[in-house]
Amino acid sequence: MQIDKLQIELRPRTNAQALDLGFSLLHSHAGAAYMAFLALWLPVVALCAALTVWRPDLSWAWLILGWWFKPLLERAPLYVLSRQVFGTAVTWQEAVRAWPGQLGGGWFRLITWGRLTCAGRGFWQPVWQLEGARGAVASARRSALGKNRTASAAVWFGVVCAHLEVVLQLGALGFIGIFAADGKIGNPFSLFANMTGDTPDVFTELLTLGAFALSVALIAPVYTACCFTLYLNRRASMEAWDLEIKLRQIKRPQALRARAAPVAALLAGAGMLLALASVPAPVRAAAGTAAPAAAHAKCKPPKGMNLPERGPLQAPEQAHIRQQLDQLYAEPDLSGYECVESWEFKNRNIKEKKKEVRPRSSFDMNLIASIFKVLFIAFAIGLVAWVLYRYRHHFPSFERAAKARLATEIGGLNIRAESLPPDVTAQVRALWSRGEQRAALALLYRATLSRLVSEDALALRQGNTEGDCLRLARQAAQRQQLAPARLEVAISATSLWLGGAYAARWPADDALLACCAAWDAQFGAARETAA
Repeated sequence: MQIDKLQIELRPRTNAQALDLGFSLLHSHAGAAYMAFLALWLPVVALCAALTVWRPDLSWAWLILGWWFKPLLERAPLYVLSRQVFGTAVTWQEAVRAWPGQLGGGWFRLITWGRLTCAGRGFWQPVWQLEGARGAVASARRSALGKNRTASAAVWFGVVCAHLEVVLQLGALGFIGIFAADGKIGNPFSLFANMTGDTPDVFTELLTLGAFALSVALIAPVYTACCFTLYLNRRASMEAWDLEIKLRQIKRPQALRARAAPVAALLAGAGMLLALASVPAPVRAAAGTAAPAAAHAKCKPPKGMNLPERGPLQAPEQAHIRQQLDQLYAEPDLSGYECVESWEFKNRNIKEKKKEVRPRSSFDMNLIASIFKVLFIAFAIGLVAWVLYRYRHHFPSFERAAKARLATEIGGLNIRAESLPPDVTAQVRALWSRGEQRAALALLYRATLSRLVSEDALALRQGNTEGDCLRLARQAAQRQQLAPARLEVAISATSLWLGGAYAARWPADDALLACCAAWDAQFGAARETAA
């Protein structure tokens, strides 16, 4: 990932501030994130509605069914936000098409034993989906990221979001019950009182399912975005992203010398402004400040304010010093109290007049109430339709995005062919023998990606993670555009890089040498000799 292209302000934040940052991130890319989630959530709701019509006595089971598979659908908005935050434009159509390939890693846990116990799953989703970590590597990453009470913050935020969904569902049901109560005044949930009876009403069951679907559709992207910013904040604090960004922004000495003249001109201009600012103001300007000082002098301190007691004068100079202190503390900013003018009623105990009870009219009030109810519902529907039409240009278009350019940098690693040494594996072995393990694995990994892009035309993009690169390579192998042996070498190089870079699990010498030999056979000098 390219941390210098982050679209958010990166600085050390607390867990609460990191969660709050998710709202700003979602607000910037709300259209694509919500559309990606709704494109997957609405078919699930439609399936649950069809099952409810078929077996209304098991409506509770169909509602739980939609809730149970919700964690898998949250990976679609995460796909959008994880690309948009690094400056890569992604439409919701692309996110939906890529969603099946994003389910690898952790999916079985999320729909089995972890569904009821993993309220902070949104914090672990990037480890499986974006980093592509599996097994022991994923466990080590979750353990490292969850320290400093970060995992606890994600869990409690998940609990809060679950309660918000319940509150929204009850509010929607109560709002519907007010207009569907046929003039009955009292409990707005009386319409749903027969849901526990022997003969459930299909209409009320569908209304309950619709309220649940609405609450999930509103809260799920919020939960995903906030947990993702919590994950970014934790990684930034662990890996010192803010320092790395500042170091990357440092200009070279040649650039500094080239800009020496403009900087000198700016400093000279600033010096002139400071000189002008030091000129004393006209004497008449003091009259503007005399009025507040005079008004403050008339103000008396509050009764409960204890002023410090002063002892007798010990020297003649002490009286002059006390006078200067009194003038200093007489200023409004240092007095310790503030005088504010306000208007008050002379008599606050004004009794309210009793309302006159008018005789009930013989005219049918229920008819008038029904007419107003229909008019209000029609007005609400028309208002919603007008707002959607008025702001239609804010919704994402259905046009296909322009064809993306091939990547020249993946995860901060330069994969251009001219950046590689003539003999890649020889350089890897040399770095490994000198103890530069990370540099050796990075060279082997970026050389593999460079060969896949330049020789096999693998369509990698700037924002692709390690997991995305492997997924695209497997898809190319399925289409017979990539040889299986080259795919195996790519999987081996990626596994060595992930284990060393993210979990500090460096491979044995034999494993690295075997990978280098396989790399030579498919990408390097051994392949050219055999040809």
